[in-house]
Amino acid sequence: MKKGLLLFILILGTFATYQTNLVAAEEAIIQVDNLNVRTGPGTTYDRIGKVNTNETYTILEEKGDWLKIQRNSTDGWVAKWLTKVKKDRNVVSSSHYSKYDYLRIRSAPGLDGKVRGYLMKDDQVKSQERKGRWLRIEKGKVKGWVHGDYLSKNESQSPILENKEEKKTSAQGKIKVGTSVLNVRSQNSTKGEIINQVRKGQIYDYIAKKGSWYEINLGQGKYGWIAGWLVNEVENNQSSSSTPSDSHNKNKQETYVSLIYNSTNLRNGPSTNHKILGRGHKGDRFDVIDKQGQWYKISYKDKEAYLASWIVKEFNEESSPATSPSNHTLNGKTILIDAGHGGRDPGAVGRSGSYEKSLTLDTAFLLKKELENKGAKVLMTRKDDTYISLSIRSYQSKRSNADAFVSLHYNSAPSNIVANGLNSYYYHSKDKTLATSIHNSMVNHTGLKDRGTKKGNFHVIRENNKPAVLLELGFISDAREEQTLLTSSYQQRVSQGITDGLIDYFN
Repeated sequence: MKKGLLLFILILGTFATYQTNLVAAEEAIIQVDNLNVRTGPGTTYDRIGKVNTNETYTILEEKGDWLKIQRNSTDGWVAKWLTKVKKDRNVVSSSHYSKYDYLRIRSAPGLDGKVRGYLMKDDQVKSQERKGRWLRIEKGKVKGWVHGDYLSKNESQSPILENKEEKKTSAQGKIKVGTSVLNVRSQNSTKGEIINQVRKGQIYDYIAKKGSWYEINLGQGKYGWIAGWLVNEVENNQSSSSTPSDSHNKNKQETYVSLIYNSTNLRNGPSTNHKILGRGHKGDRFDVIDKQGQWYKISYKDKEAYLASWIVKEFNEESSPATSPSNHTLNGKTILIDAGHGGRDPGAVGRSGSYEKSLTLDTAFLLKKELENKGAKVLMTRKDDTYISLSIRSYQSKRSNADAFVSLHYNSAPSNIVANGLNSYYYHSKDKTLATSIHNSMVNHTGLKDRGTKKGNFHVIRENNKPAVLLELGFISDAREEQTLLTSSYQQRVSQGITDGLIDYFN
């Protein structure tokens, strides 16, 4: 009897071990050097070794914020927040998406559970347990229960760059990127997920063309779609390269970093003991001034700040010298920027209490800098928090020598309506081309939802004898989108989009 029981326990233990290995469909990529490996999931456990940046290990188990990894010597535990989890390409996603804004996360599976947090529409979570119709999920540091009826389940393959080994990959021609930053998408539409970015002047083979979109070869068996109106076809004898050469000019390398997580601290010195100057969000980009140990010194709101290297991705790009070709500048052009609202007219009020009038003015100054860097002369209808009537704004445009009038606004919708994304408006049919050029460039630079270009009966563009557009740069009525719009990084990207759109229009 004892022998039979012992055999049963051994079989059960073997089965449990087999089950653990079955779920090891993910890998941990280490993001820092000298990361401690411990005997258990916590800093109180003994250290048994170290791992380093970019080393990859199979995940055996996960407990809270800790991962158990498989090593050649001894398996051990590492801090999950200092790794990047890579999913198996063949694993079908079991993620769930919130159908509604402010979906409550409760402490227990029922309406009696205390509210611990919220999910916004399209937030992605993974279910860890089910009780009846309730699912236990984790969102950031918040763990709790949500009702399954308010989630939709995604059973499609995780969005990754597609491997074309089974498809025709022969090049049909070459294209050259004509805008500073161009998003590469998973499908031939602005609704496709952004999977990479390419830079101005880079040349790529394209293997297919659908409508106004090119499918390009990114190398290493990876492909994606780019907008055809922001590239030019070139002769096949030009070499494909991510850093195009110029026999007359030497390009200089610029470095920037992009945040991996939301609510990332920016500090006034290179350690966690220094004061927090502000916070950034996932995807925000900052120019690198210097690197000190494991910290980046960055440019932040005309000041200097520091970011930990393990919470960012570093990018290097080749930037052309200041003497760029004349057809990629705004030399000789005058642009009139109209920062919407002002003074006693606050415009829309955001979910967090932000004022449209402040956002438009902040963005106007960033846009002014971008335009001037491209050689344009810039005029502004207002430079401070002053009320200016619509008729005065139109009058300023009529009396100016502006080549284009650009009115900046941020959008809002009633609280019972979910709305987000970019709108661009023109009134006179002759201005449709200008609106379309700027709009497509903004969508490409920001990745926000494309709500299209439309005719709009707005005074400042209707009563205007200059090429005139009115731009709605996102919805501050949407809590999640508002947080993006408030960042200087977003305002910088949309300003770059407007600038490149104007360059495309005039050239």
